[in-house]
Amino acid sequence: LRLNAPSLADMCRPGDKGSMPIIGVEPEVFKMVLYFCYGGAIKDEELAANAKAIIEAADRFGIVSLKLQAEAVLTEQTEITVDNMLHNLLY
Repeated sequence: LRLNAPSLADMCRPGDKGSMPIIGVEPEVFKMVLYFCYGGAIKDEELAANAKAIIEAADRFGIVSLKLQAEAVLTEQTEITVDNMLHNLLY
């Protein structure tokens, strides 16, 4: 965990018996993040459906490779128009 998600690993110390609430991340997205951290591959369909939430969670926990994968999927599926250009550039 320390290699793939250093910020998340810092939250989990050996010997801690209490639970640690993860606020601001949907349970399904957090499940995907953990799955990825422990060597799993997230399907492109799941990345596409949850791209922004995965990008935010990966950024928060320092998972660069997952963030890059989700950003690639997001850019492929996003059509830039005059109406949404500013929103997409600021994201």
